[in-house]
Amino acid sequence: MHRITVKDMAIIAVLAALLFAQEQLLSFLPNVQLTVFLMVLYSKALGFIRTSLIVIIHTILDNLFMASFNIAYFPFMLIGWMIIPIVVCSLLKKCESPLLLALMGILFSFIYSWLFIIPNVIILDVNALDYFIADIIYEIILAASSFITILWLYKPCRNVLNNIMNKEAKN
Repeated sequence: MHRITVKDMAIIAVLAALLFAQEQLLSFLPNVQLTVFLMVLYSKALGFIRTSLIVIIHTILDNLFMASFNIAYFPFMLIGWMIIPIVVCSLLKKCESPLLLALMGILFSFIYSWLFIIPNVIILDVNALDYFIADIIYEIILAASSFITILWLYKPCRNVLNNIMNKEAKN
């Protein structure tokens, strides 16, 4: 069992704030965000437990800030984001290839988006296929931004995060 230390709590708080802030700062661009990239990076650098806590904090903050804390949406958002640390920390545990992680970022983006079809069909009372067709361009934008950011930023950001974590471990 992994104990969460005060240092872990501080890291979790800072990285959750960074995750939340970037999403809000980029919100004027529909579905262009660093969220999938950061969750992949956090999963690889911090492991499942700490990243899961970041995902939970982020999901709660996002729902509170966007005034959509709706029981119909919250679980789908949480499940959509939790898929990333589950897969990255298990099936992709040994993977450090930015290309493979970027390709998985495409899959994560589509799964996250498709999960929202369920509550939207129920709440908006729309046909699932109509909703999917109307949303596909936004899904493609999210997948493309996830692919590009993971491909370009994963290695340098992983090195920076590792250096920070290693410096902290030495102190």
